[in-house]
Amino acid sequence: MQMGYIYLMPNETVDDYTLEKSDIGLYYDVNTLNIPRIKWLSMGQSLIQMRLATKTYREAVDKAFHCEYWNDLDGEGYMMGIELSLTEDIFLTLVAHQAFKLYDTRWRNCDFRVLTLDAHHDVFNKNNVIYPLSAKKDAFVILTIDPSTKVAKIMALISARDDLYPIDYLRNPLFILANSSRYFNEVSMK
Repeated sequence: MQMGYIYLMPNETVDDYTLEKSDIGLYYDVNTLNIPRIKWLSMGQSLIQMRLATKTYREAVDKAFHCEYWNDLDGEGYMMGIELSLTEDIFLTLVAHQAFKLYDTRWRNCDFRVLTLDAHHDVFNKNNVIYPLSAKKDAFVILTIDPSTKVAKIMALISARDDLYPIDYLRNPLFILANSSRYFNEVSMK
């Protein structure tokens, strides 16, 4: 099992990382990698079909669900980053199928951005639950919760807070793949 991390907010600790240093260049032309921005105003209909939790994510974690690892929150409850199990094969499949997308939509009478982190049909599954990140209800996460283990996986970020989750930052992927099996196979063949 490999662990992955998704930075949702700009972070100085990633300044040393670049796509050029990532093993993802073994699989894709790093100059072609992007997270498309799509206007989908009717997405709100898909969001309405999911249950909207009354508790915030912070209040519900370890009570209504458990996390596989720990997801970093700031002092107000906004999610800074997500830790998750992410094998190389799964990660490359998500990138190949462009699972990472940024949508502009209208929901709850407000303009929101939705950053998807998994396949479309899994993100917008009506059995998923939407948790607000703060009492202000200006940012949310979509969770899929395994019914037997109660382990939650974050499927998407929903935000009206462009100051916390800047659009330009979310659209520029910093896909870091380290210690790729392909790299090790190529090195061992030499």
